[in-house]
Amino acid sequence: MHHRLGRLILACLTILSLAHCSDRVADRSPARSPILLAIFAHPDDEASVGPVLAKYAVAGVQVHLAVATDGRLGVAAHSGIPAGDALAASRGQELQCAAERLGLQQAIQFGLQDQLKMSEGLQAYGEQVHELRERVRRLFEELQPDAVITWPASGWTGHPDHRIVSAVVTEVFQSQRWERPARLYYPAVPVGQLPPSHPLSAAAMDPRFLGVEIAISQRDYDKAKQAWLCHQSQYTPEMIEQLHQSMVATQKGIAHFYVLQPATDKSVSLLPAAGD
Repeated sequence: MHHRLGRLILACLTILSLAHCSDRVADRSPARSPILLAIFAHPDDEASVGPVLAKYAVAGVQVHLAVATDGRLGVAAHSGIPAGDALAASRGQELQCAAERLGLQQAIQFGLQDQLKMSEGLQAYGEQVHELRERVRRLFEELQPDAVITWPASGWTGHPDHRIVSAVVTEVFQSQRWERPARLYYPAVPVGQLPPSHPLSAAAMDPRFLGVEIAISQRDYDKAKQAWLCHQSQYTPEMIEQLHQSMVATQKGIAHFYVLQPATDKSVSLLPAAGD
């Protein structure tokens, strides 16, 4: 019992920088570890925050990863796997491999079609978005996570699937008064910190909005790289090495987040007060 309680206290202190433990933590059963939920669009999207997920998992936090689409359209020439069921099956296995190497709970796969059936028209797309919204809502209710991570409004790379997942997760978070989750976090790169040689085009955010800084250790980076290597249908080992080194060079040991949380006070004006 003392060992379990000690692990809970350690985990709570660790996740404090992402979700402040409420005053009710002392009333919870010691068996209930803090819960962190990451929701992304595709298998392999978790690589963007892999070091952070690994950090919290090793601290005793229950880290859950949910992925909206099956990635069936994400064809990469080197893999030789055509679009469709075979690619979706491979990417699902790769996702579970990555979750295991990061130390996460079994990955949650919504199984929506890659690109959310955009090519089939507005009705098909709308049905996929509705299903995405319902799956996110049920996850909030069932897991009651202390904190949630998803894409920022930019979708990081601007991918439409990333953007809609960001919008829907944010919508559900803001739709009612949740006891948990109490905070929603968006990973972002500070403006000016992305090296010119970075292989991907990623949107940056003004540092003034990035109020959360998570220290990343070499162990966290190493585990994240091993998880990234699971995604063989999408990347060659050489590509992963380049992307990994770019992440390390960009973050310099600090992962940045923008936090969305309920307001603590009210304002009666849209404009700043005189002198502000």
